[in-house]
Amino acid sequence: MKMTKTAKTKRQTIFLALALVSLSLLLSTTAFAAETYLYTGKGTVTFTHDKHGTELGCSSCHTEETPAKISMENKKQGHDLCLPCHKKEAKQGNKNAPTRCNKCHIK
Repeated sequence: MKMTKTAKTKRQTIFLALALVSLSLLLSTTAFAAETYLYTGKGTVTFTHDKHGTELGCSSCHTEETPAKISMENKKQGHDLCLPCHKKEAKQGNKNAPTRCNKCHIK
């Protein structure tokens, strides 16, 4: 059975739309994936981008800089980046912002 030009165009449009949706889902999954940081002796720290973004909103972290992957090469970098915000949030009553070591460093 031969396809009409309209049916072929419609089929191509649907295929393109599905491909774009699949690509966007793939990219958003990568952008919001959890990032895991290992610290010897203390346990694994997992930063979940989606969870932080949902709870705090994007602009609380992403001010004017271009968003990039968080780099934590040592304990000081991790503590300097995370603890001030966790302490501020905890002081404001946010129970989802742990300030005790074993709440972030999971063995």
